[in-house]
Amino acid sequence: MADLKALPKFERQYKKFYPKEQSVIKEELRKITVNPLLGEQKKGALSYIRVHKFKIHHQLYLLAYEYNSKEATVYLYAIATHENFYATLQKYI
Repeated sequence: MADLKALPKFERQYKKFYPKEQSVIKEELRKITVNPLLGEQKKGALSYIRVHKFKIHHQLYLLAYEYNSKEATVYLYAIATHENFYATLQKYI
């Protein structure tokens, strides 16, 4: 199992969710810690990023993270809906 480290942007976005939604996100994070290669590998400028997709209340959310196999650590970058997700993520990074 991998360790989780949340970056400030992820923490800000996570706090905006209701407690029930946070529990769904925690379950998805547990899945990622068990299998860090679960998310889809991106191409181009974000090639080191993986994105895991899941739904909350019929709304698709994307969770961007990076897996460092040497440290066995998952770095959580962002969680949001698809709208402008990759453009915002690229600006942040």
